[in-house]
Amino acid sequence: MKANRVLMMLVVLSVVTASVIAACGDVSEEVAEDPISIDGQVLLEERCTDCHSLGRVTGAEKTRDEWEDTVTRMVNLGARLNDEEQTALIDYLAQTYGP
Repeated sequence: MKANRVLMMLVVLSVVTASVIAACGDVSEEVAEDPISIDGQVLLEERCTDCHSLGRVTGAEKTRDEWEDTVTRMVNLGARLNDEEQTALIDYLAQTYGP
């Protein structure tokens, strides 16, 4: 009787799992079709201000290479930015606070 109970639970679990998988579809297709955009201004306001004021950044006028050096230095000092975020931030800074 115990074996029947375990078998029944496995069958129910399998059906529920199959239903959830079918309902979710292929999530990777959604990600590929609608990538999340990374906003450089938001990164600046949310991450850079952990250590200093926005005035320090907005008062600077640097080339793209100089901004890249600055962001790299900040990451080495502990700024929380992955590679994609660094690129987005550097692009934003160069376009907004470049010479």
